[in-house]
Amino acid sequence: MEDLPAPWAEASVEHNYTMTLFAFAWALLPVGFMVLMALFDRYEQHRLMLASVSFLMLLFAFSTGVMQRRSAFLEPRIQLPVATLVATAASLGLLWGLELGEWWWVSYGLIFGTVATMYVGLDHLASCNAPTYSLPWPAAEALPLDAFQGWQLQQGRWVNGNLGTKRLANGTVITLFGTLEDGSTYLCVDRLCPEALAPEHTSLGIDLIHLASQSEAFFSEE
Repeated sequence: MEDLPAPWAEASVEHNYTMTLFAFAWALLPVGFMVLMALFDRYEQHRLMLASVSFLMLLFAFSTGVMQRRSAFLEPRIQLPVATLVATAASLGLLWGLELGEWWWVSYGLIFGTVATMYVGLDHLASCNAPTYSLPWPAAEALPLDAFQGWQLQQGRWVNGNLGTKRLANGTVITLFGTLEDGSTYLCVDRLCPEALAPEHTSLGIDLIHLASQSEAFFSEE
């Protein structure tokens, strides 16, 4: 394993899924009642209301998880629950709007599928603990485009937020972003994957040495 060229440094990923786990656990309560209503023919008039409550609670739990990681929506394991959540919202809207209560099983099936896909997606996000790479970078300095191979850059200069993304051959999503810490600006690279499966920095399509030399040249003049 090759060392990062100075002044690049590794930083641990900070995320806390306690709220997500708590919200997801509570969302399973109305989903459990949905299972009972699907098996028995009692309280039929409350089926859609219960499905709507379950959907909103699952949506809240999902949002608390995915919003903690940059470019999470580019991960296929996250895109699948997004699709099921959108389909559930559409089905509930149609069933309520057109008064098609006898089609309740459509929304129920989508919600049950959402629970499974959400679990898989959020479990994967929680396991993505590969450290990020950070480099002091002057905010006024333009990014050298020739230092990025195969990247989709959204910004040509540093901003406090996402600058670009790249998907590796194995499906790993890499994000280039800027961050502000204690008044200093940094250029960071995030690898959305478990640390054990994290790709080497030499395979990211970034000329880290070029960026490091440009950073050092700027700060040495100050």
